[in-house]
Amino acid sequence: MGELEIEVLKRLVEKALKELDEAYKRLPDVNNGKTYLLRGKERVRLMAKILNDMEG
Repeated sequence: MGELEIEVLKRLVEKALKELDEAYKRLPDVNNGKTYLLRGKERVRLMAKILNDMEG
Protein backbone atom coordinates (compact mmCIF):
# COMPACT_ATOMS: atom_id res chain seq x y z
CA MET A 1 0.00 0.00 0.00
CA GLY A 2 1.41 3.37 -0.98
CA GLU A 3 1.83 6.45 1.18
CA LEU A 4 -1.04 8.24 -0.54
CA GLU A 5 -3.48 5.41 0.18
CA ILE A 6 -2.39 5.28 3.82
CA GLU A 7 -2.83 9.05 4.17
CA VAL A 8 -6.33 8.90 2.65
CA LEU A 9 -7.29 6.04 4.95
CA LYS A 10 -5.97 7.94 7.98
CA ARG A 11 -8.11 10.96 7.07
CA LEU A 12 -11.17 8.74 6.64
CA VAL A 13 -10.51 7.14 10.03
CA GLU A 14 -10.20 10.56 11.70
CA LYS A 15 -13.46 11.70 10.14
CA ALA A 16 -15.22 8.48 11.17
CA LEU A 17 -14.04 8.91 14.78
CA LYS A 18 -15.35 12.48 14.88
CA GLU A 19 -18.71 11.37 13.48
CA LEU A 20 -18.95 8.49 15.96
CA ASP A 21 -18.17 10.89 18.83
CA GLU A 22 -20.90 13.24 17.67
CA ALA A 23 -23.42 10.42 17.27
CA TYR A 24 -22.55 9.10 20.74
CA LYS A 25 -23.24 12.51 22.29
CA ARG A 26 -26.60 12.86 20.52
CA LEU A 27 -27.93 9.33 21.01
CA PRO A 28 -30.22 8.71 23.96
CA ASP A 29 -29.03 5.95 26.26
CA VAL A 30 -31.57 3.32 25.15
CA ASN A 31 -31.46 -0.09 23.43
CA ASN A 32 -27.67 -0.36 23.84
CA GLY A 33 -27.21 2.12 20.99
CA LYS A 34 -24.28 3.77 22.73
CA THR A 35 -22.64 0.39 23.29
CA TYR A 36 -22.72 -0.34 19.55
CA LEU A 37 -21.28 3.08 18.76
CA LEU A 38 -18.53 2.62 21.34
CA ARG A 39 -17.58 -0.76 19.85
CA GLY A 40 -17.50 0.75 16.37
CA LYS A 41 -15.31 3.56 17.62
CA GLU A 42 -12.86 1.10 19.16
CA ARG A 43 -12.66 -0.80 15.86
CA VAL A 44 -11.91 2.42 13.99
CA ARG A 45 -9.24 3.31 16.55
CA LEU A 46 -7.65 -0.09 16.02
CA MET A 47 -7.63 0.48 12.26
CA ALA A 48 -5.95 3.85 12.84
CA LYS A 49 -3.29 2.22 15.00
CA ILE A 50 -2.61 -0.41 12.34
CA LEU A 51 -2.30 2.29 9.67
CA ASN A 52 0.10 4.28 11.83
CA ASP A 53 2.18 1.18 12.49
CA MET A 54 2.31 0.38 8.77
CA GLU A 55 3.58 3.86 8.01
CA GLY A 56 6.43 3.99 10.46
